Amino acid sequence: MLLPVLRRPSTGLVILLGGLLLFGSEVLAWTNPAMRPLGEWLLLLPGYAALSAVLLDLIARYRIRDFFGGLLLAGVYSLIAALALNPASMLTDMPRTLFTRVMGAHALLAAEMLGLFLVLTRGERSRRLLIGCVIVGLAWGVWVKHWPVAEGYGEVALPTMLAFGVAGVAVIALLLYGLLPRVRSENSASLDTLRLSPRGWAVVVAVLAGLTALRLVRGEVDAPGLVLCPLLLALCWAVIWFRGRKTGDTLLDRTLHLQPLSFPNFLLAAVIFLGVGVLGYNLPATRWGTVTPFTLIGLGFTAYGLAWLPTVSLVLGVQGYLRQLASRKM
Repeated sequence: MLLPVLRRPSTGLVILLGGLLLFGSEVLAWTNPAMRPLGEWLLLLPGYAALSAVLLDLIARYRIRDFFGGLLLAGVYSLIAALALNPASMLTDMPRTLFTRVMGAHALLAAEMLGLFLVLTRGERSRRLLIGCVIVGLAWGVWVKHWPVAEGYGEVALPTMLAFGVAGVAVIALLLYGLLPRVRSENSASLDTLRLSPRGWAVVVAVLAGLTALRLVRGEVDAPGLVLCPLLLALCWAVIWFRGRKTGDTLLDRTLHLQPLSFPNFLLAAVIFLGVGVLGYNLPATRWGTVTPFTLIGLGFTAYGLAWLPTVSLVLGVQGYLRQLASRKM
């Protein structure tokens, strides 16, 4: 339904980013993927593709170029995903989970997946990728070991965690080395090909609105979530619009060459991520007073959820004020 309205060179990038976002929210955040019925996965796949198309369109349309723009994009993703994809998990105890899960865990992981998307499609070896694999892999192992128990899902066995981790990495590799080269050989991507047409926007909105309506019918979205998420989404979108430019560089300039990271470097990063994930899962019980590695990760998600949007707003406001001062005649 969605892919036919995408201009062909953009299809590979949309699917790849959608796969990364799915991996971040379903496997890394562990939204109980092992218990999802097949029908739910069939609903999620077009939802993640639609959100991916939205993010790439925003980058191209408003020429988003920096770290703060990336954080706003991740916020747009997590707020829409909270309503359309995973409200039963992300909006389960509002307003607490607005900061711990929507603006916290899922927004942070979306920012990481956006960064990974850029690294994987620029064809450059990056030490930051390996460092990120160590940090994220360790946190993933600790999180999957303790989070499902704390949420009442029950303990997740190590083979189950690894099965989803390996499957996710394999799908990403298939998209990166199977789909992208084929798209590249047929045509070249450009910013214009990433911008959705009016018909494309109609389809994307229909998919996301339909999923949200289904969640409402199921009773998975309560009143606070239905009010707060659209308000924060409008704020993020307004800041992106205010900072928009008609010309200039973007986050995707080097990505548009469609040059994947070399396979040996990808394989090394995947092995490090999965290996450190096993290490994190098997870490012995450690406690510093009332703080454990698991609670420390939860505190990190909460701190990020509380801080990133006010910080971005403050920094961009100061930058705008300084530009106004600089433009005045002395």
